[in-house]
Formats: sequence, structure tokens, C-alpha cells
Amino acid sequence: MDLINRYIYAVTQKLPESQRADIEKELQGLVEDMLEDRGADRETASLEEVEQVLLELGPPGEMAARYRGRERYLIGPGLIDSYWSVLRIVLYSIAVALGIVYIVDFFISTEPTAEKLLEYLVSLLSVGIHGFAWVTVIFAFIEYRGARQVSNDPWKPSELPAIPEPASRIKPSEPVLGILFSVLFFVLFTFSINTFSINLIGVHRFAEHSIAIPVFEQAAFAKYLPLIWLLTAFSIFNEARKLITRKWTPQLAVMHVIFNIASVIVAVILFSDMTIWNPIFMDQLVQSGLVTTGDGSYETVKLIWDRSRDGLIYIIVVIALIDTVSVVMKRFRRKEGNTALTK
Repeated sequence: MDLINRYIYAVTQKLPESQRADIEKELQGLVEDMLEDRGADRETASLEEVEQVLLELGPPGEMAARYRGRERYLIGPGLIDSYWSVLRIVLYSIAVALGIVYIVDFFISTEPTAEKLLEYLVSLLSVGIHGFAWVTVIFAFIEYRGARQVSNDPWKPSELPAIPEPASRIKPSEPVLGILFSVLFFVLFTFSINTFSINLIGVHRFAEHSIAIPVFEQAAFAKYLPLIWLLTAFSIFNEARKLITRKWTPQLAVMHVIFNIASVIVAVILFSDMTIWNPIFMDQLVQSGLVTTGDGSYETVKLIWDRSRDGLIYIIVVIALIDTVSVVMKRFRRKEGNTALTK
């Protein structure tokens, strides 16, 4: 019966993934035994008999707590697997992103290799600690919110949430990629501008005399870094929620849309400020010998440079709009499917 499956699903989702399969089988056997004691079985039992059995077992949260054995956690067993997954993704992404910055810096910088390596290791440790703190705070907040939402009203089996339809499920790869790109975005804008002796976002030429021409003006861009940090934290929070729930919910869809709106607002604020752009970018290109004043390539590059600043905003708006429409359509299709099932 669907109600039994929903109950078992609700219980196992609050337990570590390594225990879910065994406890699912155990609960199925327990429910069937309790139905047999009432002279029924899983196939022939009435809705009332099933509800009586589930009421006797208790709310899913309490049943899961019995399997866990204890209740007080900063991050509970229901979230711990997702926590470790997100933490590993964040730390690996930080290591890779900073590694890329260091490699580019290695080829461009004239400083001793030992000093650059030490700078990389110090940055890796510092950012790793911040990443660990961010992820821990995010999951502790999710755990706290979940604990506060527990109702004191009598529990009813009819209130069990439905098992998510395939169309509304979120593949683990989606939030994993979301976290990966968020961290890369964070490192790209923060540590290539603010830490090492290079500007990773720019034009580079690796030759006998390496050249790095920055796209942004460091001092002007730095004042917007807190906005980028907040946006990154918001993104990791949303992706962590997706990894935990593994399905699209109304709240998750709303948070996703809010993030898209926030991304557009930050993009407009950031890229519409003309002071963040390198005012001598074209002059530096000419001085480096990459282009020559007056020829066709110079005019082409200048046209791209002049239009790219507004173009970035348009690109981000279009991407956010497409992503928002995609999420809304997923929710709409799910509602249509649920309506069809109830008819």
C-alpha cells in the first residue's frame, strides 16, 4: 500500500544512507507482522487498519530517533552524509581552483618558487578553514530549522508526504556541479584579484617575458567582493538543500528563483560600475604588442571590449531567465501529474 511506502520513505530519509536499505526491509517486515496480528496482510488491509498500525509505530521522526539511539546533534544522522559530501566537494573545489591560480602565477611571477608555494599553501589552509566553517554553519542552520518545524499536534498517517515522482527528483550531479562552479566562481574573483601577484581574469601571454593584462581595476573591484561572498554562500546553501531533499519542493523552487534574481541584481550593480573596468586595457594591449593601433584587429578587439561590459549583464540575465523558467516548468509539470493521479 502506498501509505506504508510513504511512511517507510519518511523514516529512512532521516537516517544515514548506509543504514537506509536494511531499516527499510526491517520496517516492511514489522508493518506486515503487525497487520497479520490484526488478521490482514499488506495487499488486503483496509486504509483504517494501515493507519492504526502506523499510529502505533509513531511519527516518522520518532521512529527514526529510535534507530539512531540518541537525539542531540549539531548535524543529525539524517544530514551527516550530505554534510560530508558537500564538505568534500567544497574542499576539493578550493584545492583545484587555488591550484589553477598558483600554476598561472608560477609561469607569470618572477618571485622565488618557494615563496609562491608557501603562499599557495597558506591560502589553501585559510580558505579551507573558511570553507569548512561555511558548510558547517549552513548544515547546522538546516538542522536547527528542521528541529523547530516539528509540530506538537497529534500526528496523522494521512499527513505523510508523497514519495517524489521521477520528474521532480534532483540528480545528485546537479547540486554537486552547482557547488563546484560556486566555489570556482568565488576563488576566481577573490583570490586571483586579491591575493596572488596576478590577475587571473585578464589577457595572458606565456613567453620569454610573460604578460598579464587585467580586465578589472583591483581597488574598485575589491569593494564588491562581500557581495560575491554572500552570493556564493547563498548558492552553496541552496545546492546543499537540493542534495538533502533530492526533490523539487515549492520552498526549494522559490529559493532557487530568489537566488537567480539576486545573481542578476549583483551582476547589474557590479558590471554597470565603470570604475571596476581597467581604464587602460586597450593601451596595455598595444604596449604588449598583442594588437597594433589602427589595424583591423585593434578595432575588432576594441569593439568587443566596449560591448562586453553591457553584454555580460545581458548574458547573465538570459541565463537566469532560462534557468528560472526551467524550474517553474518542472513544478508545473509535477502539479499536472499530481492532478491527473487524483482524478
